[in-house]
Amino acid sequence: MVAAGTGNALEFYDFAVFASLTPVISTLFFPAGNPVAAILSTLALYAVGFVVRPVGAILLGQLADRRGRKFTLFLALTLMGVTTVLVGVMPTYAQVGILAPALLCLARVLQGISVGGEFGTAATYLIEHSPRHKRGLYGSFAVFSSASGSVLGIFVVLMLTISMTQETLSGWGWRLPFLLGFPLLAIGMYLRFRLAESPEFEELKAEGTRAQNPLRTLFREHWRAFLTVLGISVGYQILSATIQGFLLTHIRTVVGMPAVPALTTVLIAALLGLGMVLVVGTVADRIERRTLLLMACGLALVLPLPCMLIISLGGFGPVLIGQIVFWIPLAIFGGVVSAVFADLFPAQVRASGFGIAYGFGVAGFAGTTPFVATLLVDSSGTVLAPAWYVIAAAAVTMVVVATAMRRTT
Repeated sequence: MVAAGTGNALEFYDFAVFASLTPVISTLFFPAGNPVAAILSTLALYAVGFVVRPVGAILLGQLADRRGRKFTLFLALTLMGVTTVLVGVMPTYAQVGILAPALLCLARVLQGISVGGEFGTAATYLIEHSPRHKRGLYGSFAVFSSASGSVLGIFVVLMLTISMTQETLSGWGWRLPFLLGFPLLAIGMYLRFRLAESPEFEELKAEGTRAQNPLRTLFREHWRAFLTVLGISVGYQILSATIQGFLLTHIRTVVGMPAVPALTTVLIAALLGLGMVLVVGTVADRIERRTLLLMACGLALVLPLPCMLIISLGGFGPVLIGQIVFWIPLAIFGGVVSAVFADLFPAQVRASGFGIAYGFGVAGFAGTTPFVATLLVDSSGTVLAPAWYVIAAAAVTMVVVATAMRRTT
């Protein structure tokens, strides 16, 4: 669990650092003049790391179903870790001009490919190592570890923001969080090199029943499961990206809260949310998972508007409370989706099916959410616009769960 989780943590550590440093990165990698345009450009680069995830899921998911989960996890971690460190030594716009955002975009592409194959394979590996009656808990650890990486990234940025002046942070301090990804890379590579292959894959290998063409088998025989994962991902990914990718920038630029208290509220809310994810994962082994998904959708319909209203009041207390309440439906989703997605596919195409469907869901909905939410606020003039976006997504997912999932799932 630790070996699989370390890679997940590194993948999402980088994404959290990038999101947390958006106001800084936007001034360093794009020409000055229009702050909103610079932030939107940076969020678009943030989205690139999500948009290419299906490519990574297709390449690495098939590799995991043919060659094995262990080899694929090691490869994905290496690609992400090396690229993250390279971002830390990358030249800025003032140094090399237009080449700077181009290099940053390339790095985001490689990171997106890596994480596209990482999460589905890691979750598959955890599920295939779990006892049947603990799949919810083991699956929730995939989400827990990825969110832990996000928390670690936010914490590192918070410590730098407290200890450095704005000039120092913009000068060279912003590079440190990316360079600090190297210890995670080293630990993760060591642990993953020593992993045992998943028991279910070893059984497929011994019996000679591995899929020769996982992609063809997936879309020929399991396309309904693929569409179900996509439908669930609409509400889950837009909710997740709103909370973990958009809110911090919104709190700093729209609500107007200074960096240190804003990062502190995000960190506290995320830590509480992490605890809720594991609790829900344990509960998901005792309560019907379909019921939990419907509960998450219902809460995602009624909570976003009051949460955004509370956050818009400003002040440490309201901003923190709004985020904590916002985390409740996300924690329910996070505690159950991995087990649900893994159970929808047989072992022969589980890494491909889980990874590719999840990758398309992330690319289509999560990666674009910070950009869309910022654009909605700017064009509508209301801070409640992102809440309506989350509500619409939750309604779609509720229909999918109610109609496409069996009650025994």
